[in-house]
Amino acid sequence: MARPQLQPSPVQIRFVDFELDEANACLLRHGKAVALAPTPFMLLCVLARQPGSLLSKDALLDAVWGHRHVSDSVLKTAISELRTALGDDPRQPRFIETVSRRGYRFIAALSPGATSLPEATVAPAGGGQPSPPFVGRADAVARLHREWERAYGGQRAVVWLAGEPGIGKTTLIEHFVSGLGSVACARGHCVEHYGAGEPYLPVLEALADLCRSDPALPALLRTIAPTWLLQLPWLSTAEERDGLRRELAGVGPERMLREMGELLDRFTEQRPLLLVTEDLHWSDRATVQLIDYIARRRGRARLMWLASFRVAEVVALDHPLNSLRHELRLQRLCEEVVLDPFSEIEVADYVAQRSASLARDEAFVRALHERTDGVPLFVSSVISEVMDQADDDVTIEARLANLAVPENLAAIIDHYIAKLGQEQRALLSAAAVCGAEFRVETVSLALERDLASLALACEELVHEQVWLMRSRAGEGEEAEERPYSFRHALFRQVLYDRTPRALRIHLHRQVGAALEHERTAGVPVAASELAMHFDRARQPMIALRYYAEAAETALLHFSPASCVGLTERALVLLQQAPEGPERDALEITLATLQGVSAFHTLGVGSEARNAFERAYTLLANAPEHPMRGRLLHGFGYLLGLRGDYALALVVAERAEALSSEANDPALSLVACIVQGEVHHLQGRTQTTRSWLERALALAEPLDIGANEIFATDPQVMLHGMLAIELVRSGLIEQGRAHMQRARTRAQALRQPMTRMVAAWQEVLIEVRMGNHARVAELADEMQVLVDEYSLALGRTACRWWRGWADARNGAPRDGYRCIREAYEEHTGLGMRSGASEVLGYATEALLLAGDYDGAMAELQEALRVGEELGERVYLPQLLLLEAAIAREQGRPDAGANAVRRAVEEARAQEAPWLELRALVELCEHHDAVPAERQVLAALLGQLPETQGTELAQRACTLLRAERSD
Repeated sequence: MARPQLQPSPVQIRFVDFELDEANACLLRHGKAVALAPTPFMLLCVLARQPGSLLSKDALLDAVWGHRHVSDSVLKTAISELRTALGDDPRQPRFIETVSRRGYRFIAALSPGATSLPEATVAPAGGGQPSPPFVGRADAVARLHREWERAYGGQRAVVWLAGEPGIGKTTLIEHFVSGLGSVACARGHCVEHYGAGEPYLPVLEALADLCRSDPALPALLRTIAPTWLLQLPWLSTAEERDGLRRELAGVGPERMLREMGELLDRFTEQRPLLLVTEDLHWSDRATVQLIDYIARRRGRARLMWLASFRVAEVVALDHPLNSLRHELRLQRLCEEVVLDPFSEIEVADYVAQRSASLARDEAFVRALHERTDGVPLFVSSVISEVMDQADDDVTIEARLANLAVPENLAAIIDHYIAKLGQEQRALLSAAAVCGAEFRVETVSLALERDLASLALACEELVHEQVWLMRSRAGEGEEAEERPYSFRHALFRQVLYDRTPRALRIHLHRQVGAALEHERTAGVPVAASELAMHFDRARQPMIALRYYAEAAETALLHFSPASCVGLTERALVLLQQAPEGPERDALEITLATLQGVSAFHTLGVGSEARNAFERAYTLLANAPEHPMRGRLLHGFGYLLGLRGDYALALVVAERAEALSSEANDPALSLVACIVQGEVHHLQGRTQTTRSWLERALALAEPLDIGANEIFATDPQVMLHGMLAIELVRSGLIEQGRAHMQRARTRAQALRQPMTRMVAAWQEVLIEVRMGNHARVAELADEMQVLVDEYSLALGRTACRWWRGWADARNGAPRDGYRCIREAYEEHTGLGMRSGASEVLGYATEALLLAGDYDGAMAELQEALRVGEELGERVYLPQLLLLEAAIAREQGRPDAGANAVRRAVEEARAQEAPWLELRALVELCEHHDAVPAERQVLAALLGQLPETQGTELAQRACTLLRAERSD
């Protein structure tokens, strides 16, 4: 390709209302500047330089973009932007004419006196460029600035910066950031990981960076984003962190998304923010999910999120980022800037930074371009190599010809590896095993070499500007304290791959041991990093211990999906571990954590159940396992939610037996709670009360609150559960007293999950009392908790209770739809506990709507499900609904029979309140015999705490009417 060696002088012309001044880089209309990005401006100058002449597409691509590695579409886009700025109509053009399939022509009439200077001058050598020199990328820079302007104006912007290794993504980011001045900029990097990466790693790094530069941010975190504050432990005391964990127990991972959204919105009210996350192809799923959330978030935010990644790796690995970038582009919620390799002209411009005369040598430029494929990193490396050689008798061209630069880019790095000395190679190999960033102290321990000599060797490698650089400093951080990082990730990756496998295994073992030593000395080292090193070092038992620790940390940091990934990798690795007690103990830990995390992310399906079941089976080999409480409570709770009540009781009995052997009151508390929950659902009122009273006696002195075993405070849960049973027993005042204690303690503890459980239990009482107004209030309260804290528990229940209240409040059809949709979602997740009661709500809604056939169908399903599960707690109410339907259908005998069955069932359940309700229904709507009215009178007298209730008033009215008769 012929490359022009001269650049024409700047264009300066006037046409119609416009004045084009290339030298001053401006387009004026009526003396006022017209906003125009650099690439369309350059295109206008090229067209205006030859007015009336047809310029082919190839000529324009060559002149503006260097032609190579770009398509016609970029030209069409630039022409469109240019026409928009000029107000030109392509169908009736005044300025730019399209010549179909050939090119474009500048057709504007020049104003009298307009000038265009034809002389040419030699292109400048570019001595004024910053170091490192920045070449080309005008269009990319313009697009970034355009997005920043949008963000500055309050319209959030997500920008992908895509390209292959060495293409100059980081250089472009540095150039762009430096051009913005003193704006708030937070930067984080993803690092290559093994298995599940640390959740939100680049965002946490950026957040920490921002906290160092903005002393007001930690206080904002405490107020707006406490879950994120927990991820930055140096910003709070151990006591504050423990308090936060208790307050946030049971919070779902979605809460972190909402908090970050609120934090960014609030922060950017005061100043715009540029958030940069690099190497997103190595990102964890949580970070990708956060970008998705921020991009879709509505409302004003002066935020630009700039994220770089390698296209090939994202596509080849089916990274979740790949589908996200396409989805957001389709919905116009992001901008993607793809960097292509340098064209020959851009290579020449780069060479001109070193030698203007060499840049004019077309053969040299073409050879350099071909040998490097125009990849900026390799252009820089090769030109430095050929320019810096000391043999003055050999020409530059000869040096390039003699330099064995293969077509394969990785082989260029091999060339540099071959030049390393033995000690340098050993140092860098160990550093590559450490990762993209490393501490010289770690390498010193791993290689058992003198720290001072290694530090000196690292500094020499930094000065060579090929392999290493110092990581960016935080505020107050001295240069000598900062870790080192590889200048480019690809150099590190090739060096790692070229390190012999046996040596890599050895180095991972040494680095892992070094990091362990540093960790004991107080250096923060993530358990997931240690797990990765010992995994690759073929030391499965050590790796498994760290995988277990990392998985538990992920749960503490509200990242159950990361916990699932870590445990999945660990359980595969477990097959390599020798059989024995230690392996069994590790498998119990990993399977329990997998069960907990799968429950949070996937519900109570087979994934969670199988994991818990595996750990439960192995517990026979390790009955004193420290995670047995979490396992037994989690497994028993899951079985209860699934409706597997018989198995849940077996687990409770196992917990009771273990607690007796070990004198462990916490295990006994687990057994009592599971027993109480199951017996309640099976309608055994007195048995349930005895278990709950025993549990309260255990829980109150322990006062353990929410912890790793109990997601909610046991005392609150037990007071609420006992309140329900007392109400069923007709002890209304005592039940309300316990419920008040539960509510008061829940409010004092400020734990969202505990508050949810307290509201859940109170609404069950109010449903039984028939108080639809209070049920509506509680359902709305639960919905607020679900929305604010992303609580999975309650997401469906608050909707079916709201539907029940709406149905009783005059909107039965709407209420039914709400109940049924919530029920389908709930059972779709595998949760069948309480299903017969929810179907009873649906039955009642259709009954109120006058749809008796539909109500009967719902009722039959409720009775079938209750029979199948052995769930009898709501059976008396279901029988009363059957009676009401029969009465409306003109079948009084069937109705009376159903009511009498409800009376018998309430007596069998030892639930006087339910018996009272059934007897009132019998006397109000059916021909009750005198004996039955006498039973009603006797029962009312036995239940003094029911006085004042609506049901007791109805009973008294009935009895007075009978006496008057």
